[in-house]
Amino acid sequence: MHVSNKMVFHLSDSFYYAMKSVDAVALELNPDIWQGKMVRLDQTKQNYAEYVKAPSGDLLTESSFKIDKYDDELKAALSTEPTVVNSLLYRTYKAKEDFEEDTFLDLYIFQTGKKLGKRSAGVEDFNETEKIVLQAYADMATEKKKRNVDTDGESMRDITKKIQDAYRRGDLDMMDSLDIMTERSDAFREKFLYQRNEVQANSIDTIIKKSSLFVGVGAAHLPGTRGIIELLRKKGYKLRPIKMTDRDTEKKEETDKLKVPVFFAQRQADDGFYNVEMPGPLFNMTEDNQQLDRRQYSDMSNGSYYLVTRVKTHAAFLGQNDAQVMKKIDSMLYENIPGKILKKVLIEKNGYKGYDITNRTRRGDLQRYN
Repeated sequence: MHVSNKMVFHLSDSFYYAMKSVDAVALELNPDIWQGKMVRLDQTKQNYAEYVKAPSGDLLTESSFKIDKYDDELKAALSTEPTVVNSLLYRTYKAKEDFEEDTFLDLYIFQTGKKLGKRSAGVEDFNETEKIVLQAYADMATEKKKRNVDTDGESMRDITKKIQDAYRRGDLDMMDSLDIMTERSDAFREKFLYQRNEVQANSIDTIIKKSSLFVGVGAAHLPGTRGIIELLRKKGYKLRPIKMTDRDTEKKEETDKLKVPVFFAQRQADDGFYNVEMPGPLFNMTEDNQQLDRRQYSDMSNGSYYLVTRVKTHAAFLGQNDAQVMKKIDSMLYENIPGKILKKVLIEKNGYKGYDITNRTRRGDLQRYN
């Protein structure tokens, strides 16, 4: 569910028929609010880290005012993308990218719903889920009697393969049995799985009372006496399995061609230095070992992203004029623009010279630099 592996994309016409026939599409968490929630959580973690760290003993020295060369920052600005983009939109892994779809199943469900004009929803609250997950790990850490995993001589690789085979067959009971067999902490499972199952089942019940619903959750949440299926049956719902037959390639390609309309609005830098038109707010996500000043917005509905990176060259202090800076940028493009450069046009906006570049990555994605 939460991966881009082709294994989870065997979607038949039943999938697309169900999506077309409902009013709303829900996932565990609503992707419409992921970015804003993640930024607030990230900021909270940063504030706490700043609060508990030891006071700095650094003093101002001569080197404090040293202006370094900007070459490395410029190369990084051209060649790298924030890791959060992959987490939000793709979840692709280099070694397996030839065996993956363009996005992960959760987001594909969300995007298909958006393209078909369905209302999006989530069956969990972002903050409450974060709280439950943290509690689950805390309970596991303090648990006195942890279980010994007995795989009856089988390796974890063999167990993983059995789980994947059960997934392909739709054998939820087998998946549940194997999952329980490899679980080391009952306390962790209680919070991370069973408590969240109750939250999800209650949310599904609430939404269905107002509108028809297509809901996608991780397969581990479904089976067992405390799984979502049984919880919904106890609420009086009748549930039956839908057999997923042959993969409907035609409907998938037809859906993939659809685009969700976006509306651009002016966004401004914190210090007012630049204005750009974006279909959503620019978010600042801090990253380890990343010193670049970056703001990004991921268009979750269409699987694209917008990125603003500021590199302060201090060129005048280094004795460089605009023409020299442009020459330096030009010399870096071939090595640092991903894939193949399709178009490079010299432009000038508001008195600033630059390049308008279109490139295609090895995966076939189109990118545009300004």
